[in-house]
Amino acid sequence: MMSDTGSENKVVVNIFGEDYPITGVTDPAYISRVADLVDARMKAVAGESRIRSRDRVAILAAMSLASELMEANEQLRGNQGHINSQANSILARLESELS
Repeated sequence: MMSDTGSENKVVVNIFGEDYPITGVTDPAYISRVADLVDARMKAVAGESRIRSRDRVAILAAMSLASELMEANEQLRGNQGHINSQANSILARLESELS
């Protein structure tokens, strides 16, 4: 969600034990929620593996989040196709009944 105010907000977030100042026009609460998601995913990856390198944990967390995003996008595309098909079917029936 982007703010239309155009003013920049600065938020300091903590991800995987390190503070990061983030500046942007996005709502500070949204930035914090995104950082919390990244932090939680990095902690989960680190807890499920023996990897201790911050960079490797970050890359695996990013891959995991990107995979979820791609799956969600594919599901949305599938749902959109189904919705379009149903809408076309309803329109065809309406046109048939109105003729």
